[in-house]
Amino acid sequence: DVYKRQVKDRVVTVKGPRGTLVKSLRHLQLDFAVSQKMKTISAIRWFGYKTDVSCLNTALAHIRNMITGVTRGFRFKLRFASAHFPINVGVEGDVIEIRNFLGEKRVRKVPVPSDLKIYRTDPTVTKDELVIEGNDLEEVSKKAAAIHNLCLVKNKDIRKFLDGIYVMTKTNIVNDE
Repeated sequence: DVYKRQVKDRVVTVKGPRGTLVKSLRHLQLDFAVSQKMKTISAIRWFGYKTDVSCLNTALAHIRNMITGVTRGFRFKLRFASAHFPINVGVEGDVIEIRNFLGEKRVRKVPVPSDLKIYRTDPTVTKDELVIEGNDLEEVSKKAAAIHNLCLVKNKDIRKFLDGIYVMTKTNIVNDE
């Protein structure tokens, strides 16, 4: 057992070799029970209707993603697609700057949280690729979605203008052998 989990007042804490994640599930009316002997977390919803009970699997999926994050981590790879104007992306400190999207002069900036690691891959290996790594799946996917949404083509035929930054792969940082 590489990770430790704890639930107190519907606040779930998971500790592992890659760090610690804390998530508040106080908005859900669930009872959580942690069995150290069986190494399980169980969630119970008393006298719930179908919509009330449906949040059970969502809460358990969040906890599973937290466990995966502190043991293996998450890696999203984004690729730049451009037909004529090459997209120029720079990672400087805690800000990502996107330049020359569709030839525009506007510089798009995305702030990066300190717990995420964002870098460009070596152009000799893979050209036009940005990698986002972190332990929290929500943070990694939110940042990838924010970068993707900044580079959407507006007021043009999207069948012809396919330029943008797209999520290519979603993997774990530490692979299971």
